[in-house]
Amino acid sequence: MIKTRFNLSLLLLVVLAHYACSPIRVISNELDPQANTEKYHTFNFYDLKVKAPQPEEIRESGIDMLKDAIQNELEAVGLEKSENPNIWVNIGIVIEDKVQTRQTDIREAPMYIGQRNYHWESEEVLVDEYKEGTVTIDLIDARTNEMVGQSVASGVIVENENKLKQRIDKGMAKVFQDLWASRQQ
Repeated sequence: MIKTRFNLSLLLLVVLAHYACSPIRVISNELDPQANTEKYHTFNFYDLKVKAPQPEEIRESGIDMLKDAIQNELEAVGLEKSENPNIWVNIGIVIEDKVQTRQTDIREAPMYIGQRNYHWESEEVLVDEYKEGTVTIDLIDARTNEMVGQSVASGVIVENENKLKQRIDKGMAKVFQDLWASRQQ
């Protein structure tokens, strides 16, 4: 009995650790319950128009990788890319500078060697600076111009293009994993 509980606890810990360390977080993933996904057979992308100066992190190659990953996922559920689509895909991208810090503790305090006015405080120590990207994918019915689904995912942006492509592919697979589940039933 104890061994079974230990095995289940260990399995749960491993599963939670796997998902906690995932480089992509799916923040929300919603499909309109009133939407009849069976009527959608084709898709295409709205043109991306950047309204502000384009940051270096939003490279054309990164946008193309994102579009390719989304296209692969939509084609996997049976939709085809078309110039006259049933559903439009709108992509929004936000990039933020992030700072990772940690709190110092008493173990890091210098040794007291006799000064009368010795003072030590816990403080925030900079660990890392990085960029985090958030992608919003809106699925819009081409006939009614109403949103039928929206997904939001975020992750750390990496410099290496091969790693970036792998993250984008895995992230979009996560995003679309449950979005069209009702279509399969």
